[in-house]
Amino acid sequence: MNDDLEFVHGRIPGYSDYVDEAGRYSSDMRVRAFVGERLANARARLGPLEPALDETLETVLLRCAFADQEFVKKFEHAVLDGPALAGLVRADRRVIELGVALETCTLTQLPELLPEIDRLLDDRRSPAPVNVT
Repeated sequence: MNDDLEFVHGRIPGYSDYVDEAGRYSSDMRVRAFVGERLANARARLGPLEPALDETLETVLLRCAFADQEFVKKFEHAVLDGPALAGLVRADRRVIELGVALETCTLTQLPELLPEIDRLLDDRRSPAPVNVT
């Protein structure tokens, strides 16, 4: 977990992982904002998108803009053990890596990145996210 946490701290100012309740909402918001900003920049940089791709991007962008209430409720008062915390930080790292990839992705790469980001946002709801590679 230390490598993942170091990676995330290096890219998300103020990230406090998920050890306490106060930091959970803030960390979640910061990760989503990081990715959301890069989604918006990718849309602007790549120019007009075909409607289906633009709709998919908008859906993922909205997930980044608004708190996931299922995530918030599930982890608001949860007691998270080491594996659960490591899983959340690992999922954050992976979604941040994809956010970084958005900075230079091409129009042909974007359709591959969007579903992966969407899936990882879902995976973060689990106390020990799965399929985070």
